[in-house]
Amino acid sequence: MIVQNKNYYTPNFTAASDITLKYVLTKRAQYLPESMLGEIKKICTNNPKELPTLQEVHQRVYQPLFNAKSLEEAKAIFPEFRDVIDILTLKDNRSKAVKAIKTKIPLENFTLQYLKQLYQPQKMEDLVKIYDLPNRSILSWLNQKLKIKKLCSSYIQILKLSDEKENQRIAELSRQAIYANPQAQQKRLAKAAESHRTPEYRAKKRQEMIDFYKRNPEAANKTRFISKETWKKCPEIRKALAEFKNGKSTYIQAILTKTQYKNATPTERRIIRGFYKEFWKTHPDMKEQYRKARLDVIKENFS
Repeated sequence: MIVQNKNYYTPNFTAASDITLKYVLTKRAQYLPESMLGEIKKICTNNPKELPTLQEVHQRVYQPLFNAKSLEEAKAIFPEFRDVIDILTLKDNRSKAVKAIKTKIPLENFTLQYLKQLYQPQKMEDLVKIYDLPNRSILSWLNQKLKIKKLCSSYIQILKLSDEKENQRIAELSRQAIYANPQAQQKRLAKAAESHRTPEYRAKKRQEMIDFYKRNPEAANKTRFISKETWKKCPEIRKALAEFKNGKSTYIQAILTKTQYKNATPTERRIIRGFYKEFWKTHPDMKEQYRKARLDVIKENFS
């Protein structure tokens, strides 16, 4: 977990031990799966001398799922699975998603095994690799059709941070990301205040950034390289962006296609910013995926 220092705006990483069950129940209950919420409430009510970690509770709670022999058995145990539909009901469906699954694994074995993988938990991009699928949109479609509640990305993040080794790894990657760009702290300050700063102030800061990169072409090249390599790692996000753009008016599409931000008018800049803000807001999982891909690029090339 990252805590902002209001004086220096540098990161402070808490220990995994700070992410107690009481903290999770008080501050992050909205992200908990139904079975986990009930179990953590029970544990905290009993107030034991030593609380188990979130990781330990997750593995214990979902062990019956991992041991289940049938989908019906899992549905009988877990309320969050009560509405799950077996993919066999879609066996005659002509969708690309069902066809892609059929070529990789028998449909009779898929739904239960998929639930087990999903609640390990596995990230969506990792599941795409496990099932050798062309993109994650196939799994997103199946989640919707089969009424499967995938774990919230915020919950998965808290689960990882409750593990000491994973917490240390994420902390180190975040530090690298912040200091890889010489203007990282300045950008963080500007972003934090953007909502209430004047247009004149934002224009001034934008010009300062432009001037900085003119004086420091190496930093500009590094930033461009990181951006380019990050997008290479995210073909499904590029595809989603293209589809999102196709849903906009021809006027907005023309601005997004032909206009370079640095040469855009104030109105065009507002439209471009609004487009990306709306996209990330409606695709929070992809926003997190992009952030992680960027950290990987920095780690691979500048650590």
